[in-house]
Amino acid sequence: MTPDRSAVSISLAPPRRRRPFRRAAGRGRLRTPLLASAFRALAAVLGPLSWAAAQRCGRVIGGLCWVACRRHRRRSLEALTVAFPRLSPAGRRRLGRACFRHLGMMLAEGLHLLSRDCAEIGAVVDVEGWEHIDLVRASGRPLILITGHCGNWELLGAAFNCRGLGMAVVARPLDEPDFQEMVAGFRARFGTRAIERGREGAARQLLTTLRRGGVLGMLIDQDTRVDGVWVPFFGRPAFTPVGAVKIALRQGAAVIPTFIERLPDGRHRVRVLAPVALPDDPREATALLTRAIEEQVRRVPEQWVWMHRRWRRQPPADRAEAGESGEGGGDQAAEAMQTVASAGSAGEGGGHEGRPRVVRADAAARSGGDEGLR
Repeated sequence: MTPDRSAVSISLAPPRRRRPFRRAAGRGRLRTPLLASAFRALAAVLGPLSWAAAQRCGRVIGGLCWVACRRHRRRSLEALTVAFPRLSPAGRRRLGRACFRHLGMMLAEGLHLLSRDCAEIGAVVDVEGWEHIDLVRASGRPLILITGHCGNWELLGAAFNCRGLGMAVVARPLDEPDFQEMVAGFRARFGTRAIERGREGAARQLLTTLRRGGVLGMLIDQDTRVDGVWVPFFGRPAFTPVGAVKIALRQGAAVIPTFIERLPDGRHRVRVLAPVALPDDPREATALLTRAIEEQVRRVPEQWVWMHRRWRRQPPADRAEAGESGEGGGDQAAEAMQTVASAGSAGEGGGHEGRPRVVRADAAARSGGDEGLR
């Protein structure tokens, strides 16, 4: 039920509980442009550096955010507990820290590439399975590429369009204009056209793209306020966008899962999987694609956004047992890091084990970037 705002306004709570909130809101309005200015300055610093040096800087930024950003650290550990209940608390903390370092490197890579071109992307990204895309394109069918917030997903789109794919992505415009400008600049630099969800004419752009035999990239691994269905993710119901599946079924589009992952040497590997034959039922089709995303997350669990509250909502019958966590406060640095960086298998306890590999500090030191996992 939506809270009654008028009831809140006449609450008998002591006034002193409301004043800190106003001050916090003011600080938030101040921090956003300051962080945007800091990221522009950081882009100027990272641009001339080598790829490896930029990654090392990002790794440090992510490590600092892990220490400073309590709310996002707590959310990450809560999500990791759901996904990997048999992993020790120390193992979950290592995995959470590795996740923050990965996102810090993703941010640094994006800022570094703002002053580079497709030649640099070709030098640091390997693509496997491109023949699947060629076959669909040769057939004349429209194509939807499905992925999740795995690896450096913005680099995935850039790598595809540097190969001349001409893919458009469906994305929600960011709330902060400064951050939106930076993300849009990165996408435009490498030819990625964004169809902003919810904007006037977005549906028409999307359908026009497909009917002309174009390519759409869609991320379906987050709980957002869109049409969705409940499907298993790590053995627990997760509210998942269903729009991509409905569009594919109605337009007769081929659907190919594709993922990018960071390698120990600092390079990236794109994996283009074979086209998926979708069942006619949208929920079953969404569950099938979500299993592919879960398999990728299990491959490199530190390269997913564990601070996202993936299970924040549960089906009504289970809501009482869901144990949703509170919002908390602060942590704008982590929010900004994730915002600017972005720009969309069977579960444990549900039939298969699949424990994550434990982070090894010595392997991380050798790689200069990614946390080594075993």
